[in-house]
Amino acid sequence: MDSHAGQVDPPDAETWSVEFRFEEEGAKTVAVATLTAGKRMLHTRGTARRSPRDPNRPRVGEDLAVSRALSQLAHDLVSDAVSQLEAATHAAARIPEA
Repeated sequence: MDSHAGQVDPPDAETWSVEFRFEEEGAKTVAVATLTAGKRMLHTRGTARRSPRDPNRPRVGEDLAVSRALSQLAHDLVSDAVSQLEAATHAAARIPEA
């Protein structure tokens, strides 16, 4: 159940969205992810390769490629946050694990 059901975002809330585009080439699937966060856009890629022994299941390749693109996006967001903190504080930033 969605714990945010019925809640309305404040008027100044920023919406973030991620869009995926797929490129298929033989046994290789690439997911290109684009995060739009206000005026900022980040792009990442994730790749999956099907083994010749595996059945041709495009959805499996897409799922793996998307998961890898999202993982890279998460790393890029952390790196960006660290860079912003360091620029603001002029000191090395330490981001503890959640």
